[in-house]
Amino acid sequence: MMADFVVPRHSAVMERLRRRIELFRRHHTGCENRYDSTAMERLEMDRQQTFALHQRCMQTKAKRSNKHRQPPAALSGDPAGQRGTGGGGTSADGGNGTPGEQGRNSTLIARCGQ
Repeated sequence: MMADFVVPRHSAVMERLRRRIELFRRHHTGCENRYDSTAMERLEMDRQQTFALHQRCMQTKAKRSNKHRQPPAALSGDPAGQRGTGGGGTSADGGNGTPGEQGRNSTLIARCGQ
């Protein structure tokens, strides 16, 4: 005869399917819980990265606008306009120092203030 194999009963097949579906359901529930628990963390990280990118963009834009504003002051021939106040001398002899030292000091102060 051709039908030498045993056909499983309908209830046994259905029971295996139920167990398999239950395993898939548990797996899906576990994955969904992990996803939900990290969703807020990921959202916060995205917000921080977006804010940092926005800050970098604004700083770059501000630097570009400052570069465009400085050349007219340089063309006016007034070196004090480039140095800001620059009145505090820091040379060893107590004087105001040379114009080069004053410019370097005001540049260092300006960079530290950023």
